[in-house]
Amino acid sequence: MKKFLIQLLLFSIPFLIILGVPSYILWKSKENFYRIDSVISSNEKYLIGYTYNEINYGFLKWDYLNTHEKKTVWALGSSRVLQFRKNMFDASFYNAGYMTSKLNEFRPFLKNIPDNKLPDYIILGLDQWMFNDNWDHLNVIPDKNLWRNNFTLYPKPYPLYRTIYEDIFAGKYSFASLFEDKTSVKKIGLNAIMNDTGFRNDGSFFYGGQIDKLIRNDSTMEDFNYANTFERIKKGEGHFEYGTFVNNKALIELDKILAYCKLKKIRVIAILPPFPNKIFIKLKESHHYDYMKSIYQKVKPIIDKYQYEIHDLTNISSCGSNDFETIDGFHGGEVTYQKCLLTILKSGSILNKVATIQKLEFDLLHKKNNYTVYGY
Repeated sequence: MKKFLIQLLLFSIPFLIILGVPSYILWKSKENFYRIDSVISSNEKYLIGYTYNEINYGFLKWDYLNTHEKKTVWALGSSRVLQFRKNMFDASFYNAGYMTSKLNEFRPFLKNIPDNKLPDYIILGLDQWMFNDNWDHLNVIPDKNLWRNNFTLYPKPYPLYRTIYEDIFAGKYSFASLFEDKTSVKKIGLNAIMNDTGFRNDGSFFYGGQIDKLIRNDSTMEDFNYANTFERIKKGEGHFEYGTFVNNKALIELDKILAYCKLKKIRVIAILPPFPNKIFIKLKESHHYDYMKSIYQKVKPIIDKYQYEIHDLTNISSCGSNDFETIDGFHGGEVTYQKCLLTILKSGSILNKVATIQKLEFDLLHKKNNYTVYGY
């Protein structure tokens, strides 16, 4: 029996090592085997950036909004509203971006938040492709528990562990880098640790590593010179599916979203987020995106019906920003969104009650770089 156990142990050692290496990486980085509830509820500065478990972001923001005091202002939408910061507002603020990438997700998300935690103002990001039937038919009804149940504590070894080994051999990270960070910010997840990238306490997103590469004009950065975005446009894929007409189902759903906000006494400030000038021109010249030309005129009557606001910022130059302030082909940086907010305020927006033009302009003059105003 003893001999059999020894043989079994010797036989098992290679498998234990194979499983142990990726398990250790996931544990050490807090990518898995670590709950974030206590971190979310604390005042500790954090940067939460997952590589393999981005699904956890749904729980992160749902839990924050349900357990913290009510915030006066929200940004709500896809990743294209994530550069709005609490520093930009005089009232309390939280960025709930990345929670709603499709129009039919807005209402279920809002209904998952208690009435006493809902904001007074929502900056509502309406991505242009939300109105393209070829991108989203709006046939799938989101699960009402989509956000509260989105947390992966334990990994599923297959195929995740194989992917981790592939990333190790590709040199994407090393064991040493798991121990190197000495900053005062608590970093959770491999993206936060390796790339200084992730969500801050106010829900906004920090592109640390990408910004460093942008400043150095590093050709290894993602979407260098918008190459990836141009390829998407060429192929008509990856949010850039071709489209001729605005989807009427999208307009109906938008009306329902606004009606719900009106019922809950939430003021809505809708925006069509900016594209870099080069991308805006490419979309216009391609003649495959005619639906984008009529979004504003189709949406505005619905917005006006509820006495809300809509700001068309599709062309980045409309807010005084430029391509040298963008993260990639469809994400402006913090500087761009500070300028967007200033443009909104100067139009006479109700947001003047919770933000100050003079402060924002002063802060912009003292920005950290072309992409960041406030740093962490």
